[in-house]
Amino acid sequence: MARPLKINGTSGLKQMTDGELDRLQYNIRTRYASFLQYYHTSTGVNAANGQTASGNGPAGALNVGAVSGWTSIGSATDTISTQQTATNPRNNSGGDDYPASPGIGSNTVTTYNYYQNRSATALGSSFSANDQYSYLKFVSPATLRTASDYATDFFDEIITQCITDMFSGDEVGSYRVSTSAPSSGGAGTWVDCGTFHNDTTYSAGTTTHKLWVKTALTSIPGTDVKPVMWNGTLIKEVGSIAETGSWQATSFMDQSLIPALLFKVAASNLQYSIVTSAPSGSSNRGSFTDTRQTGSTDTQSFSDPTYTVVSTPSGGASTQATNYLSLAN
Repeated sequence: MARPLKINGTSGLKQMTDGELDRLQYNIRTRYASFLQYYHTSTGVNAANGQTASGNGPAGALNVGAVSGWTSIGSATDTISTQQTATNPRNNSGGDDYPASPGIGSNTVTTYNYYQNRSATALGSSFSANDQYSYLKFVSPATLRTASDYATDFFDEIITQCITDMFSGDEVGSYRVSTSAPSSGGAGTWVDCGTFHNDTTYSAGTTTHKLWVKTALTSIPGTDVKPVMWNGTLIKEVGSIAETGSWQATSFMDQSLIPALLFKVAASNLQYSIVTSAPSGSSNRGSFTDTRQTGSTDTQSFSDPTYTVVSTPSGGASTQATNYLSLAN
């Protein structure tokens, strides 16, 4: 077991409970969500000093439009029906010389290309000189050791559950696409990250699908308990498990937990893509459509010597394509 230890009153050390780990994992995810929020809105916390893989957004962040070094995750097109005109010269036959209806056409308004940051600074297998940013674990009932292996200690005991909670739990730290703030994963705060896809029509309005990131829960889980660390001289509690200010150069959260989460996300987890078939369960992070008006209204006019018929898109809009934001874990 590599579960973090806590001070057990005055009687020694004890492994943290599930509820206490829930709070720690929740704090990791709110910290990460704040980095995503800052990337999209310039509010929240700027993930500086190595927390961003390419200096332009943390691992896992999404972007509408290409970003150097990021991975393409698909595209979607917004099309619109268009007005068309047909003309016919007067032929002096004694009757009207209106041409046949040209019918409506269609054009591409915008092709949206979506990208995700799937890179992060590689982590070594151990902390080496950074033990002061780690936590203590039991190796045996009588032996303590610093948790020093990202691939087992941090991932197995802390980070893996963070990923699960983001994917199929309360969703704090993950994205959805919707026309308004989502409500999935329990009551909480969803931050508007801007337009993800506009569905425009000729005269039936525009529907804006936005990207949202969940940054917090209304009811915070667990109990706030700090794990203990070895600072080279003595056993003491870590300074904080709830970073709220700017990036800290010396903190348990920013120097060990967040890098471990970013590395896991960049390596294989929480990868988004744009698909055309509805994903199942937690993988479905929202749909967005391309609609067009398919009805047509013809207008005739005559200006000597030309007869004109104009076909104008009219009526309600019908769906031409449906896309989904899919999340794989």
